Amino acid sequence: MSDVPLFVPIHVGASFLSLRLFRTPGGARTAVAFSSSRRLTEVLGDGQPWTLLSEAGLRGMLRDIGVTGIVLDPAATVTPMARQTAEAA
Repeated sequence: MSDVPLFVPIHVGASFLSLRLFRTPGGARTAVAFSSSRRLTEVLGDGQPWTLLSEAGLRGMLRDIGVTGIVLDPAATVTPMARQTAEAA
């Protein structure tokens, strides 16, 4: 990755925006980022909100919450972290 803007999926709340995190097949928390809005839409659908972030900006946000991984342009995604947590409860 480089200084090229990344298309990063987010959650939009009533008064907040937050990163949408996923889990790898091994269970590690990770972020996903896409090189284009088209690629993001192909994987996550038309309704997925996103924002543009630099790699450095995304890594800084992830560092604050203890996440080190970024998957760039995944062909598919695994269960979002929030859903997986809710199903386990």
